[in-house]
Amino acid sequence: MSRPLLALLLLLGLTSAGAAQSASPTVWTLASGDFTIYGHTSYTPTLVLIPRIVFDTARGVDSARVMDSVRLARIGHAGLAAGLTAWPTDFYCGGVSSGSMLTVEPRDLLDRVRVAARCGVRLVLVPPRRLLTADGRPKGAFSVDSAKRLTDHYAAALPPDSLYKYRATLLGLNLADDYKCTTCWGGKTITRAQIAEWAAYARTRLPGLPLGVRVTPDWVAAAPALAPLLDYAWAQYDTKRGEPQTYYDNAATIADQLGLRLVMGLNVEDCHGVSTSPCGAADLIRIGTIAVSHPASCAFLNWKYAEATWQQIEVRDVWDDLLAMAKARPARECRRAEGGG
Repeated sequence: MSRPLLALLLLLGLTSAGAAQSASPTVWTLASGDFTIYGHTSYTPTLVLIPRIVFDTARGVDSARVMDSVRLARIGHAGLAAGLTAWPTDFYCGGVSSGSMLTVEPRDLLDRVRVAARCGVRLVLVPPRRLLTADGRPKGAFSVDSAKRLTDHYAAALPPDSLYKYRATLLGLNLADDYKCTTCWGGKTITRAQIAEWAAYARTRLPGLPLGVRVTPDWVAAAPALAPLLDYAWAQYDTKRGEPQTYYDNAATIADQLGLRLVMGLNVEDCHGVSTSPCGAADLIRIGTIAVSHPASCAFLNWKYAEATWQQIEVRDVWDDLLAMAKARPARECRRAEGGG
């Protein structure tokens, strides 16, 4: 029996049906693992002997009261989800990051999600590419059938009750990426029709999990039937994309027209385009400040963690500032505005 359920049963077992109700009951809360138990207490006008049952001696919690109602609520995540892709799992607890993109095998999925939930890190799930290809090679041709099988494996690891339990931890599922890159996908591009078919299937197998594409929303706009199947798009900046404020503003405008949320970030490791160099401290603070404070961003996630870059003191100092900005913002979901998903 789970600890929160045991707490609830103990509390309900002490309820006295015949106790007189006071006009102003005392409100109380009890923290228990991933849950907070809320209720209120009414006292009888006469002395009633109730056995003392100590539930948690470490916290000094006892049940020598009469409770007439309880409810369970999950502990929320503070601040805008923010961090680096491939953030080491060992850093989840005690690290500064509050969000990450995680490439994860189905067999490891639930364990990773549990760790993230315990440590207050929110995740965008990324399927391994080899599980999305027709021949099982990382650079093979994309296959919708393979994508559906991967979805089934994820659904087995995260059935509906688990999806609900970890709703606050799971920012979304990326439906592949690099759609236009022929060298990435066996000489072919990934079509919008393929992503639409996969998204429609994923809706049935992973109910409630936001679905997104790691590409700017203008790619989605070219296929009107695709947008209603998605929750979010992506705006990842490098300096070849023009002025950063304009880049993020344009992406936000199109996303809003499509009813999509928008993840914002920058390419930390290829700051000036593919195979260039990492962003320096000045670029990080200049570009990152725009993205992390943009009112349209539902998360601030960046490509990617690299140990050598992270070890630079001036870079770490900038990240401390950027992640503090994210923490000061309200937490958001990357779910469609009208509640789709």
